[in-house]
Amino acid sequence: MALPIPRKDITKLLISTPSHFVGHYENEVFRAVVANENLGVKSARRDERTYKQYIEVTVETPEYKNDTIVVPDYSQIGENFCIAMSVLFGKVFDSHGLLQQHGRAYLPDLNSNHKIHNKNLTINSSDPRVDYEIELALENIKLIENVLFQHDEDTVDAQSTFWYAGRFYVQSLRIVEENPELAFLSLITAGEILASYFKYSVDELLDSNSKELLEKLKTLGEDGEQLHKQVSKKLMGISEAFCKFLIDCLDDEFFERTESQQDFSKLTKSDIKQRLKAAYNLRSKYVHAGKTPSGWMSVDYLNNNEEVHHGTPVLEDKDMKKAIKRSPTFIGMERIIRYSLLKFVMKTNVIPGI
Repeated sequence: MALPIPRKDITKLLISTPSHFVGHYENEVFRAVVANENLGVKSARRDERTYKQYIEVTVETPEYKNDTIVVPDYSQIGENFCIAMSVLFGKVFDSHGLLQQHGRAYLPDLNSNHKIHNKNLTINSSDPRVDYEIELALENIKLIENVLFQHDEDTVDAQSTFWYAGRFYVQSLRIVEENPELAFLSLITAGEILASYFKYSVDELLDSNSKELLEKLKTLGEDGEQLHKQVSKKLMGISEAFCKFLIDCLDDEFFERTESQQDFSKLTKSDIKQRLKAAYNLRSKYVHAGKTPSGWMSVDYLNNNEEVHHGTPVLEDKDMKKAIKRSPTFIGMERIIRYSLLKFVMKTNVIPGI
């Protein structure tokens, strides 16, 4: 009996997470199911810190014609699922590449199979996040499926911005345990990208006192007019837009909830702008001055999910010391950026409200 010919109009990919998901999800375009575990492999993996759950994603993809010069590669779809699901659930996801494409079988990349994950971190645990407390069930992918496959002309720019920012967000989750400084910078970059989507005016970025001072400059004659133009441009820089966008996203519900186990270690509305400015200052020092925050950005000691720093960094650079102490921890900054990514796709009508 002849075996059936493999379908050429579907692509299969493999992704994984250190968290535990249940169920499956299927629509007209794709299917996501938990891959059955090989019992022989399971017996050899007893350390919970190395646990990974694998998910097979099958997507309907156009079958190319034989006279096509360039054979389409759909492997990026796996990474797109990782980005969307990381943002939706707030968990680490890795893409292992293709299993099948154009009727051909592929060997996935399982090099990260034995990576150790700190299960104290909410991004690695099997508990839902406190913000948009979404059950870890594959059927909930439906909440963000419009980002994955809907290409509405009115939202295409917002979708592109989400993918660009989301790449930095998912990168930060993957590398934070080995490279916390770069992971923190990736979160700042994600926030910058989201903020750049909106074109804020001076009036939107400044408080009443700052606007009053600018108006006074204009009364100082020609020199005052020139100063007004120069100062206005500086004040409209990306750092102000960065703070403006994130603060607009962080509503009262964000501050009422927390993943910190101690009240004194949680983010508060009263000083959030100061903390965001400090976080952006760290980014500027790292990128422009080549100064590194050292081990003070590590997540290894954040056993109670501290969202703000309490210790004083032992550093010679006073500005760097001040910026680290005032900035959110990685845990706090990650929560801010994930919340803002979800708010962004809802504000721009890419997905309906969650």
